[in-house]
Amino acid sequence: MNVNISNIEFERMSFIKIPPILNLYEAGTWDLHNYPATSHRSFSPSPNEGKVKPRMGGIIQEETAILFRDKNIYLVDIPHSIALAQEGKSIPQQPAPESSSGTEKSTHRKIRKLLSCSPIEAPFPSTEPKKPAALAKVLDTIPISERRFHSELILPLVRDSLETIKAGYPHDRPWCEARAVPNQPHDSTEPNQHPRKRRKGYDYTWLESAPDDHDSTKNEPPIILSTTSPNDFEALSELAIVKNPSSEPAIIRVGSWHRAEANSPCEYTVPAESSFVLCTLPLFQAEVDRPFTPNNYPIPGLPHHQKFNLILMDPPWPNKSVRRSRHYQTHHYSEMDVLTEGLRDILRVHSHYPKTKQGPHPSETHPGLAIQSEQSIAAIWITNAEKARRAAYEALSDAGFAISEEWIWVKTTWDGQPISALDGLWRKPYEILVIGRKSGLNVDANATANNTSPLPQTDDLTRMGEAITTRRVIAAVPDLHSRKPNLKSILENVFFTETGHLQEYSALEVFARNLTAGWWAAGNEVLRFNARKCWVDLGSERDRDMVECA
Repeated sequence: MNVNISNIEFERMSFIKIPPILNLYEAGTWDLHNYPATSHRSFSPSPNEGKVKPRMGGIIQEETAILFRDKNIYLVDIPHSIALAQEGKSIPQQPAPESSSGTEKSTHRKIRKLLSCSPIEAPFPSTEPKKPAALAKVLDTIPISERRFHSELILPLVRDSLETIKAGYPHDRPWCEARAVPNQPHDSTEPNQHPRKRRKGYDYTWLESAPDDHDSTKNEPPIILSTTSPNDFEALSELAIVKNPSSEPAIIRVGSWHRAEANSPCEYTVPAESSFVLCTLPLFQAEVDRPFTPNNYPIPGLPHHQKFNLILMDPPWPNKSVRRSRHYQTHHYSEMDVLTEGLRDILRVHSHYPKTKQGPHPSETHPGLAIQSEQSIAAIWITNAEKARRAAYEALSDAGFAISEEWIWVKTTWDGQPISALDGLWRKPYEILVIGRKSGLNVDANATANNTSPLPQTDDLTRMGEAITTRRVIAAVPDLHSRKPNLKSILENVFFTETGHLQEYSALEVFARNLTAGWWAAGNEVLRFNARKCWVDLGSERDRDMVECA
């Protein structure tokens, strides 16, 4: 059954400006983009803007970033998925005051939008070799196993999935929600390409990262944040392990908060019940060359006893185009073995060891008692290079995980076209998330979760790919470079929900670029997109009054 899910009024083809008083950027205005600029027209905001519609019986409809779903096929809005991941456990909303008619009641909520880039309007021009000799030269550089993997397993699945979405999704709706875009004349619509020159105030590179020598290995207790007032620090170097145990978000202010200086401090929002380790991960030195740290933690400062049901990784794989653009640090293929060891060590130390079920769970005899998950899931984002796929397979297998699923994020234009040719050699319009599952009965790396069908050895990538029985496709219009769809809700539904109830689970995101409510995050960019300057608030009375429609 096809399910269309959206709480956003898609008829809002818009151009909205916010006056500079919001202080989001210098003289900061932003646009709300839904369709390409050539399709914009005036509109009147929906009367339900800023409201959550209750279902029958007074139950609040859960907000979602999933615009469409058909079995293992999803259409997801990236900025909205990240925004929803900032929210803690759902809290019943208070009804708004009665309307002037005295009959209509609705539930108001703030609408926070993550600043984004304009949706891609058309596929990128082809860069594929056109002459037979040039084509043959490129094919010689790609292993046959890798060509078969993409052409026989991935390409048909992606093509069929896009057709399924097109058949079930309304033809007059874009494949993404309205986006808040900084009002700048040189805004780039390509996720992997940014202008070399930017006006001050519109450059996302100002978002701070931990310095390379940031040391979070000191034996210091974690910083516990307050949610009643901002938490002030002179510099990010004061932060190592930070926790927000509250069900409310906390604010961190970094910089000249107590001095009369022109530059205002940077503010970061730390979601409810989230924690982070701000550190440079020592993954890129061979084990014998790594600096000594107390207890030899693979994640500096995170003790060995800290275990997680889910570990999600987005490593900085070698990538020539990314290295040229200098968006973030990547590494050469010569360091691939070292990176594989580092990923493996994190999984070995911090993944939960599932227990074999013995007798009924206490929740079965005491209804309402939360169930603690015994799942142990690891997921690694990879590029389309054969070496990256092999490294992910080996890291998972060596850490005792059976490779069970692959999720393909296919990047589309605003109207559902792949951003480049599906069969392209130089550039493919998708990335893959490799997922492994650890079984308590048998943690042999070559055994599947149910211990019935052993997988081939990782030196045979063709058979490894063919042995993976479950693949899911997630279509999404790309956002800013390095932003991927936040898959928290889908991961919870697939791995941590039984009989309609979400289990208690723990999660860690490594190389994270934003925080997620209820999760841990580790890396030197964990606060990157949690900066206050990355967000606008459409829900407050003050900000709503400032909106003018063009």
